[in-house]
Amino acid sequence: MTVHSRFLTSIIAATLVSASGCIISTTPRGNPGDITFTWTFNNGRTCASVPDVTQVEIVIPGQTLQNQGRYGCVNSGTAGIKLLAFKAGTYRYTINGQNASGQTMYTATGSIVVNGDVAEAADLKPTADAKGQAFITWRFPAGTTVDCQTITAVDVSINGALIRSATCAEGFTAGGVFISGITPGNNVLTLAARDTNGFFYYRSDRTLVVTAGNDVVEQTTLDWAVGSLPIKWTFNNGVATVNCSQAGVTTVNVNLRDSAGTLLYGNNGTDVACVNGNLIQGTVFPWLYSGQYDLYLQAYGAGGVLYHTNLTSPPQVTVTAGTFPIIDNPTITPIQLMTL
Repeated sequence: MTVHSRFLTSIIAATLVSASGCIISTTPRGNPGDITFTWTFNNGRTCASVPDVTQVEIVIPGQTLQNQGRYGCVNSGTAGIKLLAFKAGTYRYTINGQNASGQTMYTATGSIVVNGDVAEAADLKPTADAKGQAFITWRFPAGTTVDCQTITAVDVSINGALIRSATCAEGFTAGGVFISGITPGNNVLTLAARDTNGFFYYRSDRTLVVTAGNDVVEQTTLDWAVGSLPIKWTFNNGVATVNCSQAGVTTVNVNLRDSAGTLLYGNNGTDVACVNGNLIQGTVFPWLYSGQYDLYLQAYGAGGVLYHTNLTSPPQVTVTAGTFPIIDNPTITPIQLMTL
């Protein structure tokens, strides 16, 4: 326990004998002593559980305390402080748990009688300015094959501000990810799960209700941010509709433009086999962000004939998050590539 003097001058000490502002009895009897204050927060929480509290202020009206009555939350390993040499009498006190800006987030008031050394344990209650805290865990959608082997980080944001990037495994532990300093009220909690390349497979946006000085435990089942896009195609040589073999096409160049105007595969697109391993004319893009895309297909056939989709009014395709249609679904309408 750290020991601090009160820096009382002899003039102040003489005044306190007759003043009634802080000593209730005008004729104090008994022995002088030291006051040891210890503190907890909101029903017994420790300093470690309220990280927003960086200092504790003690106010005893009429008394001059060292460092203007401001001390660390923990002093010499103890959440408390010893103040020396008080005259016998009854003293009123206020203890404030404050943040680094001096804003009071927890407070307690009371009175204490000095007749020799005395100890006082105070439990500070949250003010309206006290921040809340959250313990956040997550789970993946049922049946998914994308787990923590693929997901390397989950970005945790509150009201659009990134708080921290947690490992995937942290969200599966009993305590989860601890977030402090949350403003009381309705907050938007965003979880975004990504791989080592920064590709996001899951995203969850939900309301996190926090009350002053209290914890909230939030377990979230992450929502898909991606879906799959199967594409089939045929070719029209100006006379008839033909298949890959008839057109002499072995590879098809594919590109997608998203709603922001970005080409997913750059200016050159990506080449895929005209016939996939299941002998279907087409391909599947398994992980695309949900939304609508412009589709660009082109291919060279026998004799250097160029087939392509309409460049000025390209066909549009839609990806739905959490939906993974398979390419052999007979309801998928093939896209037709035309000759020039």
